[in-house]
Amino acid sequence: MDNSNAVAASSYAPRSPQPPVAPAWARRMCLLALLGATVWFARVGRGHIQNEDPDFEYFYKAGAWLLAHGSLDPGHDLVDGRYEERGTLDWYWPFVSRFMTLFALVPYRWAGYIWLALNLAAMWTTIRLLGRHLSGLPPRDWPVTQLLPFLFLAAYWHWEFRLNQINNFTLLLLVANFVCWQQGRRVLAGFWLGLAVLLKITPGLLVLWFLLKRQYRTAGVAVLTVVLAGPLADIIAFGPSQTVDSYRVWAENAVTTGSHAGLIRAQREMDWRNQGLGAVLSRWLHPTNYNTHFDNDPRVAAKYSESEVKTINVAALSLPAVAHLATAITVVTLVGLLWLARRPAGKLSPWQLRFEWVLFMLAMLWLMPVLRRYHMIWALPAMSLLAGGIHYAGWSSRWSKLALSCIGLVVLSQLVLLHKPLEAGGTILAAVAVLACPVLLMVWRLSRHPDVLPGPAGELGAEVNHQPAVHHA
Repeated sequence: MDNSNAVAASSYAPRSPQPPVAPAWARRMCLLALLGATVWFARVGRGHIQNEDPDFEYFYKAGAWLLAHGSLDPGHDLVDGRYEERGTLDWYWPFVSRFMTLFALVPYRWAGYIWLALNLAAMWTTIRLLGRHLSGLPPRDWPVTQLLPFLFLAAYWHWEFRLNQINNFTLLLLVANFVCWQQGRRVLAGFWLGLAVLLKITPGLLVLWFLLKRQYRTAGVAVLTVVLAGPLADIIAFGPSQTVDSYRVWAENAVTTGSHAGLIRAQREMDWRNQGLGAVLSRWLHPTNYNTHFDNDPRVAAKYSESEVKTINVAALSLPAVAHLATAITVVTLVGLLWLARRPAGKLSPWQLRFEWVLFMLAMLWLMPVLRRYHMIWALPAMSLLAGGIHYAGWSSRWSKLALSCIGLVVLSQLVLLHKPLEAGGTILAAVAVLACPVLLMVWRLSRHPDVLPGPAGELGAEVNHQPAVHHA
């Protein structure tokens, strides 16, 4: 290293190599705070189940219909002798409907309470895994180190439980995937990732990350899990003809018309709740009414059909032009990610692998055609890792100040949930980009100076540095 590089590296040197262990009373207090949040979310979710509101309604009825009729849910209920249309799982693979048959074996409310209990357990497990195996801070202090990152996203967790969504389970599978991989359990890591892809197609981006890291066994097991538990299992459950039809419908809804460009051209899912890149661009660059277009549920669409027309556009571009712009931004994002993550895992430090993985987690949010409030709980790993990075980089470092500022902006952005026009403007999408800034900068710094951050605290530092699973394909 020449003198200039030595000076640059020293300017980023960590201020506090090893963090002190928190006192027992602090851990107990933080556990109580997490328990308090759990009780609150349990009450929120319980009210949703008692009222039989979406989104759990969609999941349960998809499983119940499949159990009763042997086919996928057509999306209607028999009410007072007539059929009433409602939302379905048309953006989800048939695997989710098959999975929900397990809950449809019991009455709706009991199924909802079981679902809620599992969701709460998944939340705790995710927080614990992040604190012990990702943040780089003392593993035993996970309640202390993870309380603030968790509370910083409290509004989004509230919506996850208010709708009893499936994103919490997906997050747990993704975190478990990374933890198992960095501990050398490559097959189990691939299995968890495959299940995550079956629940939500977006985690497929992380399969790409493992391929770029030359971790072919983990990526291969993930793909094999998807194939065996997805299409092949569907053929057994539905038969070849119905399986082909269901995947054709899924591809049309989720890939063709459900892409950024497809939604823009069809002007679907343009209501203020959708923070997807395409929807936000359409609202800014075309006179798009963000007070309607509730296309995921006909009942909600009917409720808002006579609503006042509201737009925020600063230009009046044609829909094809906006669609092309959304596609271009998506392509540029993917190319940039491929370039940033091009180096194999064996040439990267534990911190580099973690920050790259977190960046891909944020990219999942950025690239989602339909991005809603509850999806933002996937930003929890980024919050956790930034907290660890801030400690090791020093509170007074320029990077730490930037990271703290970005975290503050993300926290403040949750206030837009109280004001429809601000949410329609894409504030939540902007929060994803803001949170990615310090992550991206740290990825760049670590590529130039891998010793910017010292080895993570606790047992994980030794695991990562000596695991062949991380350093060899």
